[in-house]
Amino acid sequence: MILTNARILTFDGRNRVLDSGSVEVTPDGAIGFVRSGRALGPNTVDLHGRLLMPALINIHTHLYSTLARGISLRGSLPANFPSILKNLWWRLDRALGEEDVYYSALVGLIDSARCGVGTVIDHHSSPKACTGSLDWIERAFREVGLRGATCYEVSDRNGKRAAREAIRENVRFLERSRPGAQVGAMFGLHASFTIGDRTLRACLEANQSLGAGFHLHVAEDRCDRGAVRRLSKFGVFNEKCLAAHCVHVTAAERAMLGRRRVNIAHNPQSNCNNAVGIADLPALCRSSACVGLGSDGFSPRMWDEFKTAYYLQKQRARDPRVAADEAFASAFSNNREIVHKIWGVSIGCITPGAKADLLLLDYQPPTPMNPANLFGHLLFGIANAPVHSLMVDGRWVVRDGHCVNVDERQIAARAALHAKALWERF
Repeated sequence: MILTNARILTFDGRNRVLDSGSVEVTPDGAIGFVRSGRALGPNTVDLHGRLLMPALINIHTHLYSTLARGISLRGSLPANFPSILKNLWWRLDRALGEEDVYYSALVGLIDSARCGVGTVIDHHSSPKACTGSLDWIERAFREVGLRGATCYEVSDRNGKRAAREAIRENVRFLERSRPGAQVGAMFGLHASFTIGDRTLRACLEANQSLGAGFHLHVAEDRCDRGAVRRLSKFGVFNEKCLAAHCVHVTAAERAMLGRRRVNIAHNPQSNCNNAVGIADLPALCRSSACVGLGSDGFSPRMWDEFKTAYYLQKQRARDPRVAADEAFASAFSNNREIVHKIWGVSIGCITPGAKADLLLLDYQPPTPMNPANLFGHLLFGIANAPVHSLMVDGRWVVRDGHCVNVDERQIAARAALHAKALWERF
């Protein structure tokens, strides 16, 4: 297949912009040639001058949170982060059943696809439906057609038996995971402050032969201060580790994360919503850690995360000159680097040999567009453009704004029934 007559943002090393170009998609789902000019022939698809760019990546989210949309809490609203966890998220995950896990993942992935996200890195918890829960999430990924990874968060907050079951679920899913698979695996941990020493040692021992990266929350709130030093001492951090948030870290701890080449998931909208603080994005990027961009389950719209990351840093520093480079890198080049470091998959660029994970947008630039002014077009124009189509691994997932592999209306109706029952149990 050859996609032609498109304005192409390559996001290669030079961020080339082809005003009118063609991209070959090979039968194995990779990108063949990328060149200027139109192509002719029976296997061409005319994109009618739309904007073609790499599909977006969400480096940290919680698909199980989807069915919480619109949920009500009895009594006064939680006033701090520990209360939010105890009164909302930990109550919700304990109420989830197997089909709740499946439908929350389905709806979350459909929403992601329709927002132009081709890869989603999930972090899951459902203590009363733990064993096999990652299979339900994997099934949802395959049905929608997105690429991604998942894991099960280990925590002592539900007791030692639940922690042991969580470890087994990670090990089981990791053992059946294969390199380059559509849905990859990590070893999930919740956060340092909910995992005792014995359980943390058990996780490290279980993962020793697997060699997986740990995916966990680090210093999201003041209640988790000191997590970097503790986790580093235990040997959790390495270049395959994905540490979400890192809001409350010192300069010495940032340096520690950088030395171990840890991957950090910045989640600006969630941090604002939970009032936990604003991560120092420029300082994190200077540490040599690879800082990517996630949503923490707040929204499937990675464009909104990109804009929020940029604007928040200006406000934090009270300096209008800061954060353009860091916001751009975290959303685009760093997210793809994290995926490549952990799973060896080449996505996030339109270059020969990379996977054909492509996003087609209805964007006609009203001003010249080139590598030097690409950031301005992304922030003020492309981020607001309607998603026309999405391709993952050379196969269409969204066409004309709708998912092609699943019945969105039917799934929404089924999810609503499960949400109603879930809320009653909640």
